[in-house]
Amino acid sequence: MRRRLATALTLLVTAVTALTAAGPATAATGFTEVTAFGTNPGNQRMFTYVPPAAAPGAPVIVLFHGCGGQAQDLDVNTGWRKYADLYGVHLILPEQKPENVGSGGIVPHKCFSAWNAEDRTHDGNGEARSVVQMVDHLGATYDADLSRVFVTGYSGGGAAANVMLAAYPDRFRAGAVFFGMPYGCADTETAYFRTGALGPCSGSTSTVTPQQWGDRVRAAYPGWTGTHPPVQIWHGGADPLISPRSLDYQRDQWTNVFGVSRTPVTTTTPKTGVTRNVYGSGQVETWLVADMGHEQPVEPGTGIDRCGVSGVGYPGICGPYHAMTFFGLIPPPAETGCWTSTNAVHITAGRARDSGFSAYAVGSADYLGLASSAVQRSLEQTAPGYYTRVTSCD
Repeated sequence: MRRRLATALTLLVTAVTALTAAGPATAATGFTEVTAFGTNPGNQRMFTYVPPAAAPGAPVIVLFHGCGGQAQDLDVNTGWRKYADLYGVHLILPEQKPENVGSGGIVPHKCFSAWNAEDRTHDGNGEARSVVQMVDHLGATYDADLSRVFVTGYSGGGAAANVMLAAYPDRFRAGAVFFGMPYGCADTETAYFRTGALGPCSGSTSTVTPQQWGDRVRAAYPGWTGTHPPVQIWHGGADPLISPRSLDYQRDQWTNVFGVSRTPVTTTTPKTGVTRNVYGSGQVETWLVADMGHEQPVEPGTGIDRCGVSGVGYPGICGPYHAMTFFGLIPPPAETGCWTSTNAVHITAGRARDSGFSAYAVGSADYLGLASSAVQRSLEQTAPGYYTRVTSCD
């Protein structure tokens, strides 16, 4: 049994390391490790990416790597850094330490400990609490908006994102889970990595009912009486490591938590082979990418809806763009055209943002001059939520 587990775990680490750490080395401007951010009961490493455009009151996204992954370049390869730069969003990237996991002779895997009650509950004193301390530290350091904190992650990091949504619904506005697993799918490390159809976290067969899945989330913070954050769930239909049924189990879990039907209110096909379902009044979204394996959804390019690094991930759709839209951090494509107005009016209309008394175009980050009613500029919208400075609108 231990030999089979080690073999399966080695395959998982190899695959996830490739999707999170591959690609060219990138400059670390704005990317740094923070070594003192609280008591850190979960013994985690904290990395941040603070873009130049992040002004006081900027939102925060917590981004979890997968098993065997790391913080360095995760935001670049997946595409999240592009949107952090465009919209002035802080990124927090927790990193697991190998010595925290891999007990009992199992291959060290650097997975966040989503199976351990101390690390995954509101009253625990482990990894989840360390992440909350990271958020508080960044908020105090940069005057970030702690009412707009979001969470996302890939594979084992997707499981960690579900942990934060379940254990700290009071601290997160919304989440996006990429090919992850339901909250509380296993209570031991051995069970977490069990392979085969009956594997509780990665298998294709489960006897857990929607009510039981929902009860596991409610047990993460028994005293919570408020609402939970909306969640967007992604999975590849060709994922060989975590069954696509995991998307169904997470849907069952979160729709039960919200008390909404498991029948979608809308079903759309944003791209060929991509099915998007919306449940309730939008509390839950699922995105099934038919041909995608255990890999991040990216679409390299220069458009606002393009992201990621060529050769790293599934190049068919930019997951972070649609997650940012779900989070409400990318304006909906309501207007098109060209506007000549003062910078103050552009800022009020959402076409520009104010950073340190200067105005910058939303999307392109083109410098517009002083953020005041004394300076007039022309802005053209070239894509949803993407404005560029032009000489005039004639």
